[in-house]
Amino acid sequence: MRRIGAHVSTSGGINNAINNTLAIGGNCMQIFAGSPRMWARSPYDQKSALSFRARAIELDLSPVYIHALYLTNLASDNSELVEKSKTALIMDMENSAAIGAAGVILHIGSHQGRGWGVVRSQVITQIQDVLNKTPLDSILVLENDAGQNGKIGSLEELHEILVSIPSDRLKICLDTAHTHEGEYDLAAESGFNQWIVDIEKYIGWDKLVVLHLNDSKTVTGSHRDMHENIGEGEIGVTGMRRLLNHKNLATLPLLLEVPGTDKMGPDQRNVDIVRSLIS
Repeated sequence: MRRIGAHVSTSGGINNAINNTLAIGGNCMQIFAGSPRMWARSPYDQKSALSFRARAIELDLSPVYIHALYLTNLASDNSELVEKSKTALIMDMENSAAIGAAGVILHIGSHQGRGWGVVRSQVITQIQDVLNKTPLDSILVLENDAGQNGKIGSLEELHEILVSIPSDRLKICLDTAHTHEGEYDLAAESGFNQWIVDIEKYIGWDKLVVLHLNDSKTVTGSHRDMHENIGEGEIGVTGMRRLLNHKNLATLPLLLEVPGTDKMGPDQRNVDIVRSLIS
């Protein structure tokens, strides 16, 4: 069965993420291991972690991913901010290992207008340091970005990181909205085909482990990072169907980060639409 889930809330305790996943008809999930907009992070208590892990296995809910907090910027010229980013990320990696998660998905950060070439070495050094300081069974998953405000995460930039850090613990997540709002028109067959060619060229199918499946509110080249419900945005139903059924993407787990019908987040309607588009 295709793995389809969403980013779900852990409000009231991590085990509630399981209930929230079941409520939308999902069989995989993404969560935060703390507030996405606060630096404070703490380890999961052992009882909750073990309970979550056992129940997720029992209910066949996998994979589980943790999303790193939004404040992270490994490319900052502020050394204090870089250290805060690493400290929080390391705790997320430790919590990921504790619950048997498939990895921590990370927005790398922004070069703040200085250019990728200026921050490249720093970013690679910081990512390597995170891997060195975290459990061997924790995985770091770098996500592409829409390119807004100097955000790092084009396929070429991700390629340079992967080449510089040849680790099995470093993987890639591609977000379809970010992709469309960047340089690939996923609504057009030609744009989609070029994306597939470039994934193989820059990333490799062995490194791509999960998709953030989101439609886009804005057009290609907008660099806006604005998600829309499945089939209701600029990628549209035809673009989504083409993407979901491509042979190289058809086995990847799908995590929705859409606004939802009632603007309360991913819902069963969106999950059902995704399932209806899979051949």
